[in-house]
Amino acid sequence: MSDAPSLQRSYARRLLAALVLLGAVAVAPAQAASWKLEPIAVSGGVAELQDLAFDAEGRALLSWAGEARGRVTPLFGGLATRDPAGGWQRPPDLVAVQPATSDVHMLAVGRTLLVAREASTPANLRRLVFADGQSDGGFGALTPLDDFVTAHWSDANAAGDAIVAWKGERTPFLRVAERRAGQAVAAARELAVGQTAAVAINARGDSVLAWRAGRRLAARVRRAGGEWGQTARFGRITAIPNLRLSALIARNGRALVTWGSVGRPCGVSVGDSAGRWRTRTLERRCGPTSVDERGAPVLPVADGRGATYVAWTGRTRTGRRAVKFARVGPGASTRPLVLSRERGAVLDHIAAGPRRALAVTYAAPRPTRANPLIVATFAALRRGGGTFEHDRLTPLGFAARHGSRVAFHPLTGAPVVALPFLIGLDVAVVAAIGPALPAAAP
Repeated sequence: MSDAPSLQRSYARRLLAALVLLGAVAVAPAQAASWKLEPIAVSGGVAELQDLAFDAEGRALLSWAGEARGRVTPLFGGLATRDPAGGWQRPPDLVAVQPATSDVHMLAVGRTLLVAREASTPANLRRLVFADGQSDGGFGALTPLDDFVTAHWSDANAAGDAIVAWKGERTPFLRVAERRAGQAVAAARELAVGQTAAVAINARGDSVLAWRAGRRLAARVRRAGGEWGQTARFGRITAIPNLRLSALIARNGRALVTWGSVGRPCGVSVGDSAGRWRTRTLERRCGPTSVDERGAPVLPVADGRGATYVAWTGRTRTGRRAVKFARVGPGASTRPLVLSRERGAVLDHIAAGPRRALAVTYAAPRPTRANPLIVATFAALRRGGGTFEHDRLTPLGFAARHGSRVAFHPLTGAPVVALPFLIGLDVAVVAAIGPALPAAAP
């Protein structure tokens, strides 16, 4: 739990004052009609937003790595929950795990899963642990998976199936543990040799494990109810330092592995149901994004029909930094869309919603004479497979921070964006609620 109530009260006073001012700031009429701001109480001390997700009944859970001076435990895992009707609450902080290593997954209605490395202990075993929880932000006892873990990657689906991969100090192997919904975690298996990896699982339980294998990439796929397939090697990855991977497996079983390093090449590899992989370089010098250090600078997503896309920060033909977007997979266009309209834009996040809706958030400089370092957060929203609509989410006069997170409300189809912004020298969060999707035709 939080260990400084007076500090929380200070955050609350500053956040309330800031939100009152937010409500008073004039914004463009079109934006005011489309998006509304909701306070997230006592949300100061944000170092990095991590994830925002909804369960099937519309409960939301936002997680972040927090840091606040003046606390007995300055590093903490922040959580905020939103009930289906709106309104945010702050459950107790996570203080028994290392915040920067935490993955908080929303599972079936009312259930969550935490995967993280345990906070430092006298034994200093660098233990990887997990805990089952509820969508109100409460978690049960920590259960160990392994000791002396250097890195880990995890994913889960709404049914409660989960997969965790990790790398230990004492073995060259990547170990993988899986859990079927309602069952105990199965014994860990050594499935590959590597240092950098990514995992993903889809709604029906198909899974993919991807890793770097020398100068190539490699992956193994397990179909729901089946066994892990053979290793497939693909791509010609040159010596890219600090290579990072992300993975996705769509509802139709298509697998995506995105890869890259900031300032170096980045791209995507697509695997079909027959095990064939095709690799495409997207940018020779990939730009920065706000994803954490475990993920690739290219973000993959699949829409409601299984079409797969990627977004990244790149350069236009004139050399201007911009957020780019492309459909990948069979029959996809090879020409990317320059999505952002602002100079110096940097990708934050991407999410898929009902009926092929997509939302991409990004930050771009908006300097003023008083503050030349101000950035603003923007959203590009696609409804039903149409064109993207653009909105500035940060009101004039407020200083946003990079690193917004976006998800769709499952009942209304409205995009919800968690916006980090400055309060003095602190960073807090406010939520921007977008327009609901039109009702589906009968």
